Amino acid sequence: MHSSGDTKHSIETSLRPRYLTLYLLILLCVGSGALFALYTNYSKYTSQVKNELLREANITNTQIESTLIDAKNLLDLTLPKIEQDLNAGKLTDQSAYKILQENRNQLSLFISDEGFMLTLYVDESGMLRATSQKVFDQPIDLSDRLYFQKLKNDSKKTVAVGNLVVSRTTDLLTFHIAIPITDKSGKFQGVLAQQLAAGDIESNLEKSLDGITDAQILVHIGSGNMAFNYPKLSKQSQVDEMKCLYIHELILAHQAPLGVIETSSSQVLPDDSYISYATSKNYDLETIVILSKKDVLFGFIKENLAFLISTLLVIFSLSVIMWRFYRNAVEMDLTLEISYTDGLTQLKNRRAFDVEFPRLWKDAMRTKQSISALFIDIDRFKVFNDEYGHECGDIALRAVADVIQRSVSRPLDICCRWGGEEFAVILPNTTEHSAISLADEIMKAVRAIRFDFPCDKRPKISVSIGIASTIVREENQSDDLIDMADKAMYLAKQAGRDRYALYSPGHSQ
Repeated sequence: MHSSGDTKHSIETSLRPRYLTLYLLILLCVGSGALFALYTNYSKYTSQVKNELLREANITNTQIESTLIDAKNLLDLTLPKIEQDLNAGKLTDQSAYKILQENRNQLSLFISDEGFMLTLYVDESGMLRATSQKVFDQPIDLSDRLYFQKLKNDSKKTVAVGNLVVSRTTDLLTFHIAIPITDKSGKFQGVLAQQLAAGDIESNLEKSLDGITDAQILVHIGSGNMAFNYPKLSKQSQVDEMKCLYIHELILAHQAPLGVIETSSSQVLPDDSYISYATSKNYDLETIVILSKKDVLFGFIKENLAFLISTLLVIFSLSVIMWRFYRNAVEMDLTLEISYTDGLTQLKNRRAFDVEFPRLWKDAMRTKQSISALFIDIDRFKVFNDEYGHECGDIALRAVADVIQRSVSRPLDICCRWGGEEFAVILPNTTEHSAISLADEIMKAVRAIRFDFPCDKRPKISVSIGIASTIVREENQSDDLIDMADKAMYLAKQAGRDRYALYSPGHSQ
């Protein structure tokens, strides 16, 4: 017998794959739409990021180049006076200081850049002799500075930009632009250098850059020496120098003065990154803006957070709705199954029989295979009820139903409680011979039933079975088969019960 729990489990097992497949298909549609929208948005977002990085590189390069041009103009105006005193043999530390100070004061109305700090006079040995602010009693050695070495070692070089250093005069992060001082014969006699404050240039940049704030900006010169670093100003680091050299090679391979490069992770750049760059031919500068793709992705997620949350809510709501539909379907099928089930014996009832039998009849007509019916009646059941009581009668009905259920094991076979103590069995694709074998098996199993009633008697029961078989034709009706089996059952009763009888067209009830 099937319990209600078994029936519910069977229904769930049947429905679950269908609803799961439907849920996954809907989820696939929703997910595909969401992923396509995200992909489209991400493509637009990365394009905007690249344009913004390129803009930042161009703005930074233009601003630093403009600062260097102004500083170079200041040095160009100061140089003739220094060289005039030098060639006249009148150049001293004090006279150099006065020239630097006067020129700076005269040009202060035209210099709006707060990044301009000291103008330096350095002699041919690299000693700092004077600035636009004072003369040094103890000259400071600047012979190791990059700008000094470039100009001293290359007589053809007319201007040099120094790397980012901590100034020995102000203790601030600075970089310099310098020009050579020569005598009448063109011999190197020192340099004039303009000191530029990196911090002030950073402040000016912050006013101009209103885009991507997580990017790192590096400005390097020549062989990777860094002149500027934004936004975190620090001492020139070996890591940043390696970045500059690595990216310099990429820029050379790119063969364009302005552009964006996508890089994969490496020892120098641990993350996949977007790199924009702009070059300055006048001062051999390369301005680089670096932004990792992780930061781009994080920014994209942040910008599309509302869409992502909405998509997740839709998927969650869809999951809840599908779960409710599934549970409702299970309950509806369970209710329908209960309505098709005999409450006492748990066999199918007449309603279920009336639904399923016509389908089997049509299949038999289509395949032209034999279909058989058994009509089963418990012998003298009224007497049994009168003698042992209706409660014991119900036990007997359930026992016989269990025997029939276990005997009729094929998936397409139908067994139902026809009413009272009568049962009907439909056997598709079954010949008369096979039906006889099944009837004999059922009768033997029923005879073997033993009841343990609370009385001295040990009752036995038996059944009479009518058997009918036919090959379905268009002129036949489905009711004919049941009627034939019913008539055969009465033949078995008339012949003495506890036996089966075959339907014979010459006999009637």
